[in-house]
Amino acid sequence: MAFILDELEKIEKGSLAPVYLLYGDDLYLEEEAINTLSAAFVRGSEGTVEKQTFYGTEKNDDTFIQSLVNIGMFSSRQIVIYKELPKLSSTYRKPLLKYLDRPEPSTLLILTSGEGQKSALFSSVKKHLSVKTLSIWSPPENQFPALIQRKIKKNGLSITPDALEALVLSTNDSLSHAFAELEKISVFIADKKEIGIDAVRTVIGGEKSFQMTDFLTAVEKRNLHDAIHICLTLIETGVDTPYFISSLYSFFANVWAFKQINTKTLSYYPAELRRQQYERAYNNYREHDFKALFTLMLEADLKAKTMSIKNENLMIPLIYQLLK
Repeated sequence: MAFILDELEKIEKGSLAPVYLLYGDDLYLEEEAINTLSAAFVRGSEGTVEKQTFYGTEKNDDTFIQSLVNIGMFSSRQIVIYKELPKLSSTYRKPLLKYLDRPEPSTLLILTSGEGQKSALFSSVKKHLSVKTLSIWSPPENQFPALIQRKIKKNGLSITPDALEALVLSTNDSLSHAFAELEKISVFIADKKEIGIDAVRTVIGGEKSFQMTDFLTAVEKRNLHDAIHICLTLIETGVDTPYFISSLYSFFANVWAFKQINTKTLSYYPAELRRQQYERAYNNYREHDFKALFTLMLEADLKAKTMSIKNENLMIPLIYQLLK
């Protein structure tokens, strides 16, 4: 599956097909693809370019089919968008497929299918030589940074590497979440042109002074004072013992296994930063008995789940025993 950003860059350079079929579940990528296609089609055009959008749920399919061959009186070219292709009435499916055999050069047709790629119509449309398909499924986390940086650059801003990592790690459930937070951050920094780590932490973390990544950084450095201070601050904001232990267990598992799985430099920048952190931690903890460390964490986790003990009364002794 081609990376959507690579496809968008090809489109921006003027590589356009007459018909595009977008399929997937990410609404941000759908709009970004439509906007990029529209801008590329309009670029260099003489005269007015008309743009029409139709929806499968609105049952105006006759008007949609007619629009493919009837450009407005005051326009020389047109962009026609039909959303929710699988909902196109059966009456108009053959006319659409016939149009795809010989699409109008003055028309850019964009079809969106959402998650309907299993429909017979989707398969029939996809087979046409005039049709270019674009996957707009919500991408994996390792593609978030490039897409976020694209958005930031288009807004005339830049972002520091640590701020980008924090933004990705805090919003990696969906691009929509990432860009919603990015909009808030852009407002927060006002006239500044660069997004820094403090802005990301303030906006995404609310009033919290620290995040779990700060706690793990203190653990990595075996800085007992900072680790306890950050832990207590996080406890005040509602973080409980099981989350601390889960994060610590995952962290130390990667540190313990570093020499087996993480020795090579990684191209994905946030992952490379984590690899470097594990390497530093491995050097700081290499003389430790990792079996004993894991046993301490499991015992603390069991106490948290079976005994009524305050978070700080469990975590402070655990931190001391892990870092000493």
